[in-house]
Amino acid sequence: MNRRLLGGLFALASCAPAFADDIVPWAYPVGAAGLEREERNLWADAEEFDKALGRAGKLRKDPELNAYLQKVMDRLYPEFGGKLRIQALDANQLNAFALPNGSIYINTGLLARLQNEAQLATVLAHEGAHFVHRHSYQQLENAKSMSVVALVIGMAGVPIVGNAVALGSMSGFSREHEGEADHIGYQRLVKAGYAAKEAPRTFTHLIAEIKALEIDEPFFFASHPKLQDRVDILGELAKDAANGEAGYEAYVMAMRGVRLAALQQDLEAYRYQQLILVLSDPERRREYPPEAGFFLGEAYRLRLQAGDLDRAEREYTLSIELAPGFAPAYRALGLLHYKRGDNARAAPLFRRYLELAPDAPDRGYVEAYLKESG
Repeated sequence: MNRRLLGGLFALASCAPAFADDIVPWAYPVGAAGLEREERNLWADAEEFDKALGRAGKLRKDPELNAYLQKVMDRLYPEFGGKLRIQALDANQLNAFALPNGSIYINTGLLARLQNEAQLATVLAHEGAHFVHRHSYQQLENAKSMSVVALVIGMAGVPIVGNAVALGSMSGFSREHEGEADHIGYQRLVKAGYAAKEAPRTFTHLIAEIKALEIDEPFFFASHPKLQDRVDILGELAKDAANGEAGYEAYVMAMRGVRLAALQQDLEAYRYQQLILVLSDPERRREYPPEAGFFLGEAYRLRLQAGDLDRAEREYTLSIELAPGFAPAYRALGLLHYKRGDNARAAPLFRRYLELAPDAPDRGYVEAYLKESG
């Protein structure tokens, strides 16, 4: 990013709109051309950030997933006809954020943890409210606004998946604007016909996971107390709400690939405690594809507490039974038997693995195991 743009961002952050109290929400799609200079510049910076995300390769290339997300957003804000553009980011932090030009991003880590479409709609309705009510423009006077900091970090060339995506612009909105987005988002949720009682549930299991794992990285809606406040506020709003659509089955189908990818990312990062916490819960487990047993088995193998190898064996076996075409489970179970000296049980599993994955990068190693197993 050039110095003019970087300097402009910080200068912009220190300028308040001339009539902040008179900034009215958008009632229909607008373009940048008719905006005041400060807001027009803010939109331009946001568009540069959009491009930076694309160049960094963090946008999830899944047209079906993004079409599904866009359908939910359009249902919540039909009058904006796609002006609110939603995309998934390949990042495992529990986060989502809105840019001042109408770009909305949600991390795959958060998508994997939500349970149904109504919970997704809760998040997207909140984010859409930040754009429609022009909260970024109203907060230009705050030089430490995380929305501006996120733009600066991203466009200055610092790795996007680190600070910029993890923090997100949401962390910079004031308590007043967060509260306004909560209420507006809730109204949008109800008007769109979603189950209002899912709104507080969007965050309750996230709180449990954050506390159990002692997560201290930035995550959705910033700090723990704010997250609990949000549950309390939404719970009060929804206590007398009529029934609506939860959209459980549609969400499970749409998130199949996202959830498997998130499990793989957790495994590669040795976040086995997180995998065990989520997948050992029967209610949560049924949200995941049958291949999830392999990942839970790997998590037990990595943890290696008393009885964990037996638990891993059960999970590998279950994965093979429920997803017989998933090659990694055969390799994992075969290797477990091989290390126990049970070559008779290991060999057919290795052979099946190679049949399912003929171009496997570890083919040479597995063939050596097979030769040794006789």
